[in-house]
Amino acid sequence: MKTSFQSSIENQQSKMRYYVIGAFTIMAFLNDEPGKVHRETDGRSEIDPLFKAVLDFSFGKLGIPLKTQVEVSRLPRTIAVMLILDKESDLEKVRSETPFYYVRTHNQIEFKGISDPLTIPGFRLILGRANLYMGENEIPAEQMTITIICSRKPRKVLRSDSEVEFLPLGEGYYQSTNNPPVNLIVINELETTAKNYPLLMFTSSKKKFKKFLLDTVKNNCFDAYVEFAYCVNPQITKEVIEMAGHGLSKEKLAFIANDIGPKLLPFIPKEELLKHLTVEDRLANLTTDELRKRLKELEDKEKNVRYREE
Repeated sequence: MKTSFQSSIENQQSKMRYYVIGAFTIMAFLNDEPGKVHRETDGRSEIDPLFKAVLDFSFGKLGIPLKTQVEVSRLPRTIAVMLILDKESDLEKVRSETPFYYVRTHNQIEFKGISDPLTIPGFRLILGRANLYMGENEIPAEQMTITIICSRKPRKVLRSDSEVEFLPLGEGYYQSTNNPPVNLIVINELETTAKNYPLLMFTSSKKKFKKFLLDTVKNNCFDAYVEFAYCVNPQITKEVIEMAGHGLSKEKLAFIANDIGPKLLPFIPKEELLKHLTVEDRLANLTTDELRKRLKELEDKEKNVRYREE
């Protein structure tokens, strides 16, 4: 039977091992790309604000908070998102109601979008952060998972001669054979299901994006995602709104306009809004001071025209 002293020594050795692995992994990243400047090199790349908002929305519905921009070690390194699930009930909720069915107690989540694809050096950097986090917080590998969500398939990372072996688990899911496991989620390959909605809006495929939106309409949850979708691709979102309107009753259309309209207004150019307003509508929204200001501008313009004609 181990004594408390032996357990303490083993914990310190484990902590040091993760530190060393993390430091060497990050050094390998820097040596692979010397002098190159991009989002990954300083270790403090900001999490995509829209992706963060979508995750906050999704986990907020479950009553589970997220930690973002988590500092690791004394190095200027941050983990994009940490999902910590101390309660068994939270573990069950996340496993059954989100795309992350494999979660453990500590879960690192990273996002690689269309303009920031996952590279082999970037993959090493993510692993380095994970090892530094485990070493600093004395977390065993059995309690940790690493998730990298990719808009596009990272073929070089997944290929058979890569330094880490990945096995396909299902549509869009790949898991490494090492511990803690790295779970790669390829959004373009995911099934169009309600669980995957929060991730599907970040697909690089326009066809899949449209299919996802139409599916939310069919399942009566379009209004929950329309604001995010409009930020990602306003053109396709508007097309789907128009398509969804055909065949609907006037009452249903009025409900959609009242429910969704205010969410879309901030993203619609003023010139586009003014096209659909009558003169009476425009004047009705002007205060007395604004009316005087507009009249003064018209008078000044008229004086300038007369001056040129003379």
